Amino acid sequence: MNKVVLDGAVLGLGFFHEQSRTGVYRVAENLLRGLTESNAVELALGSTEHLPETIAYLKKFYPTASFPLVNQAKDLRFAHFENNIISTFAYRSTPQKIVREIFTRLRARFKPAYDFDSCTLGAYDIYHSPFLPVPQILKGLSRPVKVITIHDLIPHLFPSYFGEWNVNMMKKIMDSIDDNTYPICVSEATKNDLCEVTGISPDRVFVAPLAASEDKFYQVRDNEEIERILQKYNINIHKSYLLSIATLEPRKNIERTIRAFLKLIQQEKTEDLNLVLVGTKGWDFATIFDEIKANPLLKEKIIVTGFVADEDLAALYSAALAFVYPSLYEGFGLPPLEAMQCGTPVITSNKSSLPEVVGNAGILIDPTDENAISEAMLKLYTDKNLRLILGKKAIAQAQKFSWKKFTEQHIQIYQQIS
Repeated sequence: MNKVVLDGAVLGLGFFHEQSRTGVYRVAENLLRGLTESNAVELALGSTEHLPETIAYLKKFYPTASFPLVNQAKDLRFAHFENNIISTFAYRSTPQKIVREIFTRLRARFKPAYDFDSCTLGAYDIYHSPFLPVPQILKGLSRPVKVITIHDLIPHLFPSYFGEWNVNMMKKIMDSIDDNTYPICVSEATKNDLCEVTGISPDRVFVAPLAASEDKFYQVRDNEEIERILQKYNINIHKSYLLSIATLEPRKNIERTIRAFLKLIQQEKTEDLNLVLVGTKGWDFATIFDEIKANPLLKEKIIVTGFVADEDLAALYSAALAFVYPSLYEGFGLPPLEAMQCGTPVITSNKSSLPEVVGNAGILIDPTDENAISEAMLKLYTDKNLRLILGKKAIAQAQKFSWKKFTEQHIQIYQQIS
């Protein structure tokens, strides 16, 4: 049985900041759940950042578990002290948010990162970071063996798509990979990128594809439930819609999606089709809204929902005519897989990892070709039979991925390298 330390920092970040529950959060969440349920691993937790929030996350979602925590004793004491004060206020209430903000600012100034107890760490076989750089304290050590999940190298490959923080974080992640660190990539495309950029031997790099959670992403057949969710986000229940779910930023290619949609409704003079954009504002998002404002016709045809809670996504996916995701580059691409698991036809990019995810169950297009995107939209808008065929293929393709398989692959990797 392997003794494994999992860095829970991204879970702590997402605990109070719901909008931070992106793909990286989902990976850490499901890996923790899978390892906890496994008899092949003895699990401990640590946190290089957001330690009080990580402890609060574990207390809420694993109240009966008693994970050992490998952070230094003094840091654990302060984290528990902070949580005791914060817990006196109602969860996510305004007073709690104010007190949390005070503590967060104090930590940013006096304690921006947390160290581990090096003696305690030596008793473990594996240290696994699901995102953040491997801590400096582990640099050069032969035990525990270090594992880091690489989601993508996009900030390195295309720095113009990102702000300074993302680019610097990507550099820190790559710099933290030493000869005793084994990367686990989420796709073959990401593995190829990592090996090409760093020169690391492919033999030392593993691949464990992600999955869409079955309890969150499924076909919703209850029309009343669908209508309730659509009305919640001011989506017209009497019109069909194309759906986009992505952080509103240039890499997601939403401007071309908008222009392709405009071309479609102008060409076909459609009155019964909308475009729904779901997602939080990312880096350099203003150009997306400029694109909408530039044409008066789009103001009534495009619905921007902002952030949508996980529990509402299945209904939005299920009710969509099609899911449109012509991203310029991905490390994996969870949203198309989520859409497929809901039985929704997918239009996506033929670049990077997306063909691995979608296979022949969707329409693959050149993401820089607006005409191709628009033509794919038109096909699915006009051809009900094609929608039915792709919907069935989508469900079959999605069944190839599961978090159970993801966890089993990790356990096999731990056993192989320890």
